[in-house]
Amino acid sequence: MTKREKAIVFVMALAIIYGVYEFFIAPSFKKPQTTGVNKEVVTDGTNKLAEDIARVLKKDDSARVDAYIAARAEEEWTTDPFRTGDCSLGGKKASFESRGKNGLVYSGYLDIGKRRIGIINGTDYQIGDELEMGGYMVKSITPSKVIIVDRKGSTEIVVPFLEE
Repeated sequence: MTKREKAIVFVMALAIIYGVYEFFIAPSFKKPQTTGVNKEVVTDGTNKLAEDIARVLKKDDSARVDAYIAARAEEEWTTDPFRTGDCSLGGKKASFESRGKNGLVYSGYLDIGKRRIGIINGTDYQIGDELEMGGYMVKSITPSKVIIVDRKGSTEIVVPFLEE
């Protein structure tokens, strides 16, 4: 073997030894990481959606920022941070509900694990949930639209995602 081949084999052996150390020995010295989810939110029991989101986020150690966002989203907002002034169209005030067809506005989408959540008229729904207005339930949720059916399944309403 030449000097060059010996050097390459030596560097390769060092890399293998370091890899064995990182994968098998070093993890036992590391402290367990927490996701940062407020335990009061998880143990409160009043909001099953928040508990489910926290449980999914706890499984992923890299989701510390997502856990913080989810915990903050559940808090009561006193003012709308995106509202800059009076929203008017042609002298008439445009209400949030009047923009969509049949008074339905699909304004948000969230995909957490196997769960899809759509925000319709400011309330979060999952597939199979009944709408607040009654008589209608969510059939499917995609990033671009929500399909809503009446309880009998005869009428299907497609609500597109509201892009502003």
